[in-house]
Amino acid sequence: MSISDRIQQSQWVPLLRDSDNIYFSPGIPNKKLQGAMTYLPHGVSPNDILMLIDDTVFGSAKVGMCLTAKGIFYKASFEDEQAYLFEHIQRIEAHIGMITSSILINGQDELNFTQLDKGMVRTLVSFLNEFCQGLLGRQGNGQTKVNIDAEMQIMIDLFAYFITFSTGQWNARSKEAVSDHFTKLNDKTVHQYVEKLLSEQMSFDYEDLLHRLADMKDKLAYNFRREMIGQLVYAMALGQVEQNQADLFMTHLCRVSNVSRAVFPDLVKIIYECLEGKMNQKKVSDLTQKQLQACQLLEIQPEVLGEQTLQAAYRKKMADFHPDKYQTLPESVRQLIEQQAQQLNQARAVLKAYLGV
Repeated sequence: MSISDRIQQSQWVPLLRDSDNIYFSPGIPNKKLQGAMTYLPHGVSPNDILMLIDDTVFGSAKVGMCLTAKGIFYKASFEDEQAYLFEHIQRIEAHIGMITSSILINGQDELNFTQLDKGMVRTLVSFLNEFCQGLLGRQGNGQTKVNIDAEMQIMIDLFAYFITFSTGQWNARSKEAVSDHFTKLNDKTVHQYVEKLLSEQMSFDYEDLLHRLADMKDKLAYNFRREMIGQLVYAMALGQVEQNQADLFMTHLCRVSNVSRAVFPDLVKIIYECLEGKMNQKKVSDLTQKQLQACQLLEIQPEVLGEQTLQAAYRKKMADFHPDKYQTLPESVRQLIEQQAQQLNQARAVLKAYLGV
């Protein structure tokens, strides 16, 4: 079956055709093709384009995305063009924001679309995953077996467990933390396993992890076990595990891995204090003016901004705007109060998007 035939048979194509900004070969207007050629790399011809997304307001197609048999080519306004070959794509996800909607490639590269609504972006992601899997001959849901060393696997699995312990699930922040921590290693199998873990959003049972660690402790060098515990405490701090709980986890890990707790007298305290200072500085410097205004509206100090402080501050502020308190006031006053409540909701949404929750 040809690639064009595979596209035509996709269940997502009829939905994508409903968009005024998405075109499929051979029905792509010449004007759109000419616009897209301004950002496509040398060697790609108009005949290679299977799908085109025009993300411009006036229809020039000089900004947007093109799909070929080799990969995805993308251009955003005032930014350099980007190319993503299918052989390097592990996963594609939808990232829905307040203003723009985008797709994430491999959990880090973001392709924004201003002319597509949220539903269309989600449909686009489903189509691209289907197309990518079919093109590369993947089976089922694309799961692949990765031959990774057992000691690195248990390290990564435990790291992932502690990163997601507080939220109970994966979010943008936890994915980024795991990816950043392990992709620094120059080990292809580690990279592949981390990509598999993130794409499948794998979860783990703590007791099972401890049993696995206990079974292999005699095969692991002492220095590796000691270093592993330090990295896992770091994961607990990144995952915002309560410090008392982190102390308990560390006691478990030392006992199971046969490393004396006395080797790390103040490790949890030191890592938490260092990371807290680093994160506090980063939060204030990273926040945009809009995010700082949202903090001010909710009366949150930027350096202590977190999921729990956000929720507590929001509930406290919204308690002042309960409708039952103002039923007897004039309608004009009630409207002002309702507008203020809407501003609090918007501020909360802005900060939730920043925190990735």
